[in-house]
Amino acid sequence: MKLRCFLWLLLTSFFPGVYSGSIAQEKSNDLHTFYYSTVEFVETPLSSIKGSVPLNKEEAMKRNHYRFSYNEKHQLVSVSFFNGKTPRGPNHTASLFTLAHFMKFEYREESETISFFNTQGEPDEVLGNCSLFVYTYNDLGFRNRLYFLNKNNQRITNSWGIYEYQWEYLDDGSIIENRYDEQGNQVSIRPGFEFYRLRLYFNPSGHIALMQNIDENGNLVENSSGASQDRITTNSQGNFLEWNVLNNNNELENGNGPNVAIGKQEFNVYGYEVALEHQDEKSQVMASAYGIYMSKTKFDPFGNIQERTFYNAEGNPAKHNNAGYHKLSLTWDEQGNKRKSLRYFDVVGNPCIHATRGYHGVRYDYDDQGRISRISYLSTSDELTNRKDNGRAYSVYKYGKDDGEIQVVHFDTSNSELKQ
Repeated sequence: MKLRCFLWLLLTSFFPGVYSGSIAQEKSNDLHTFYYSTVEFVETPLSSIKGSVPLNKEEAMKRNHYRFSYNEKHQLVSVSFFNGKTPRGPNHTASLFTLAHFMKFEYREESETISFFNTQGEPDEVLGNCSLFVYTYNDLGFRNRLYFLNKNNQRITNSWGIYEYQWEYLDDGSIIENRYDEQGNQVSIRPGFEFYRLRLYFNPSGHIALMQNIDENGNLVENSSGASQDRITTNSQGNFLEWNVLNNNNELENGNGPNVAIGKQEFNVYGYEVALEHQDEKSQVMASAYGIYMSKTKFDPFGNIQERTFYNAEGNPAKHNNAGYHKLSLTWDEQGNKRKSLRYFDVVGNPCIHATRGYHGVRYDYDDQGRISRISYLSTSDELTNRKDNGRAYSVYKYGKDDGEIQVVHFDTSNSELKQ
């Protein structure tokens, strides 16, 4: 019995296409479709994409949701993101590898592919110019390689500098992950995250639990920040509750991108992050390298971000250390599909300027087909203002009549066109 349970766990955790979802489903054209509020946290493309927080169809039709469709063999054939019946690109709920409105999975005897499509049903490119992810299987049917093809079916390097992933399954249940560039040099897990050769451990639900940066002999290697391990805690639904950065001695270490030792996150019933807190090696609240001690996030009824606020080490309202504002406020149209505005405010609620971008607000305008037509950057008095980082005051979007190709032209406050 234990062996049977172990094999089922192994299959549902790692073997692509094996279903272990909820009962919220719809059967159509030999496909079973399941609805979820969000997706499980992943750190590696080795992990299969899975839905988190199941919804029934009635509720899904009122809010942002993912649709996971499986064939009669219980193989995942597509993942798509909608607000009700309106197709959308993934929002704050996306994982590192939920990369387009529609993802199509196809299987062969020794491989599988993932292709990507936008909300108009057209082929899409992700992580740079990647049109197709190609996984190969080992003799046991598990993923052992991943490489990328462009729209011309040529192998390419993705935007993280990765030409190929390789995985090796060890007898103790751990997995070795290597990433290489086109010349065969090792590449970090992603830009700004200095872990190279990884030993991966997963919890009983198949979620990542520990990542170790190791050398060819399996010894821990501390990176430039002093970190060699990331210990990750998730709940049964794959929500990312906490991470601990550790050194070679299994001691907490301020390190990696955020340069903190501990990160803690809280989630609401839909699996959305509502609170974030950073701590040092002594579990004291500290600011991350991104300027955040603590933050709280609110959502509208559709599941769109409505407000994000920042707090100091004592939990009092405070400015974001780097950006200089306390509250980010977003508004959406009545259907919850189109962002109307974005604005920044200080601790007492007055309009303020983003410290590094140089504007207070953003206004979004759309054409009669619902496509973005103009993005304007505003001062605290709602006048056009030039961004501090790139000089733009507004951007105009033009669409080709035949092919729909998008051209974006940028202008400053004097209506002078700016170079891209």
